[in-house]
Amino acid sequence: MKKILSSLSGIPFLKINWSIFLLAALFWSCSEDPEPEVPVENKFLVESSLKSEYNESFLKTLAGLGGYGSFTDIIRNDIEIYRLKYKTTVGGQEVIASGVISIPTNVSGAIPFLSAHRGTIFGDDEAPSEANPFYAFELFAAAGYATVLPDMIGFGETKDMVQHYYNKEANSQVAIDMMHAGREFLRGKDIELNDQLFLLGYSQGGFITIATQQAIESDPALNWDITAVAAGAGSYNIEFVMDDVINRGIFTAPGFLSLIVYSFNEVNGFGKSMDYYFQEPYASQIPDLLDGSSGFAEVNAALSDTLSVYFQSTFVDGLKNRTETEMINAFRANSVQDWKPNAPVRLYHSSGDQYIPIEDSQQTAEVMSKNGADVTFIQVGDKSHSAASVDMVIEAVPWFESLRTDL
Repeated sequence: MKKILSSLSGIPFLKINWSIFLLAALFWSCSEDPEPEVPVENKFLVESSLKSEYNESFLKTLAGLGGYGSFTDIIRNDIEIYRLKYKTTVGGQEVIASGVISIPTNVSGAIPFLSAHRGTIFGDDEAPSEANPFYAFELFAAAGYATVLPDMIGFGETKDMVQHYYNKEANSQVAIDMMHAGREFLRGKDIELNDQLFLLGYSQGGFITIATQQAIESDPALNWDITAVAAGAGSYNIEFVMDDVINRGIFTAPGFLSLIVYSFNEVNGFGKSMDYYFQEPYASQIPDLLDGSSGFAEVNAALSDTLSVYFQSTFVDGLKNRTETEMINAFRANSVQDWKPNAPVRLYHSSGDQYIPIEDSQQTAEVMSKNGADVTFIQVGDKSHSAASVDMVIEAVPWFESLRTDL
């Protein structure tokens, strides 16, 4: 059985020996999916079905073993996790997407809403709606937040589509429409939301979080006031991050590079074959490696971490001298660094991050601050990219809790 948390960039978020909890998880969760519920007169929500349910005591034990000791103090509720199918728009076309919503089962009164966003994944079975038993973000429901977690394009109901990796418009639209569907679902369950909305994500999810904030705050028709935003290690300036990676010469997660180049080429219609960007034998392998059948470790094992034998030298030279205009312009168009957020933002990053340079978050905080935003940069130790995600959540939770109006 998969670990309790799928990865936030392909590496397990909580490193737990899940076999210890196998019987407990089966006992507390649904053994089989019930018939889906078909909502009536909803604009976004298409279908919902119960995925699993867990009690407060079990979740406290799990959180403690996963490194979230401080989280156990705010776990107050049993939770139910539902799969949702909903309508969204990608590239001007309506598609049916999916994700999960986690709700506290023993609350009274209006509760806050939280949209959480996962990191990079490769395998179809790592999507939030497919993961067994669940991601860690569902723990926020046990603290009293109604929590949505979209699969994102390329997974769940859209697994036959290309990942729209670091695509600002698609990522934010899918997240916003998941929130619309979640609100419709909650109305059907007679669960009342207060006026507080929190956004949180790490790695790719950090980027999605900031992109979603920007989309919400630039659309007055939504009329959603965001209470607070927490984002970690998100590659907000894609061009800067790619420059940093290319200049290293060695990069131990070449799967990330294949994914961003493949996705940008496909989604933006550049129309180039993979051997324009990558050398063989890697070029011909990449489409199959990214089809959802392989996980993080398998993808990286098949590729080279030595960039001089991985990328075509002409492509690297084009990135360095800025003649690779299609790709560079796409990096710039999808970056989320230079604007002024309205809601307060905290950006988290570890100095030990081996994938995304800490300077990306530091510079983003500086740029946003100069633009007049209430933004704070917080260094979360010197752990690896994956390990620091736990520290980020531990830092963000007390901040969110201090802002709640329902406690």
